[in-house]
Order: sequence, then structure tokens, then C-alpha cells
Amino acid sequence: MGSGRTFRLDPMDLPARYSAGIGTGARRVEAVIVLDRQEAILKRPSPSGAPVTVRLPIKAFEGVAVRIVPIGQDGDIEVTVELMHRDPSFSLPLIVADDPADVAADWQAWGRVLGLPLLLVAPDGTVEQPVDQIGAIRRLPSRPRRRHSFFANRRPRFLTRRKTGLKAGEIEILSGHEIIARD
Repeated sequence: MGSGRTFRLDPMDLPARYSAGIGTGARRVEAVIVLDRQEAILKRPSPSGAPVTVRLPIKAFEGVAVRIVPIGQDGDIEVTVELMHRDPSFSLPLIVADDPADVAADWQAWGRVLGLPLLLVAPDGTVEQPVDQIGAIRRLPSRPRRRHSFFANRRPRFLTRRKTGLKAGEIEILSGHEIIARD
């Protein structure tokens, strides 16, 4: 059943170092990948054969994508969760499995850990972002409760009660008559 080729990185166990095939078709090469929450480092051979190291910040990736590819004529499928980049030669596989139910939770966990949107890749290659919903209710992005720009130029409340101190070289001079009260 399926391709028999499974691969899974744990999103909670970063940094991770692994080896995987990246790229498509004739440009597919084996690369060593070091992945953490801020960047991905790829070590792969160049077309001339010399090793090349590429550092990509996580924000350079478009999102965490799920791709379902049919395998053979038996109806078997291969489900791949990958860090999707505009250039397919930089897209990094995170999970390869035979069953979509096995990868659903990990797909969402990778999106949360890396702070990237979740994407679906259709069989025709189009990429879409699923609507963020809880049941029948659509979640909208939250708005800040306060307008920080209004308070940005003001002193904090506890500092408004204090007076500024004297500058160096200034002497405070008190003048007047002293009054002494006696019983």
C-alpha cells in the first residue's frame, strides 16, 4: 500500500539536520539540510559538481504546503508536507507519508512553529490558502486593543508625577526670612 517511503521530521525537535532530495525533474539533487526556527541551510552540489551552501531565512518561504500525488494505477497516494519556496529547487520536504490523516496535525504544527501560512497544492499545481475557520464561524485577524501611536509620545504615568532633577553646576538658592515658632 502506498510508496512505502515514509519520512517525518518532528516540528517540536528543532534544530534538525537531515538529507533529502530537493528540486524537480532533472534538477533534483540530494542535499543536506539544517533547519531551525529562523533559517534553513542547504548544502547541495552545483551543476559543476562543487558543493554550494545556501542560507535562507524562514520568512523567504511562502508557507507550509501539503501536496498529494497519485502513485501508479492502484489508487495509492503520496502526501508531502514541505516548506514551499517560489523557486521549486529550494522547497524543502518535511514529511512524506501514505495517509493524509497521518500528516494533518503535523502540517498545522509546522505552520505554528515557523509562523508561516498553511497552503494546499492542488493536483494541477495551483496553490491556495485554506480559509481559517472554526466550524461554521470564520476567524478574522485580531485587532490591537489600544492604539499605541497615541501614547507613544507621552511619558509613562508614574513619571509624570516626578520632576526632573537639577543639572550639574546648578545650585538651588533659597532666600527669605526664617520663621521659628516657639511655645
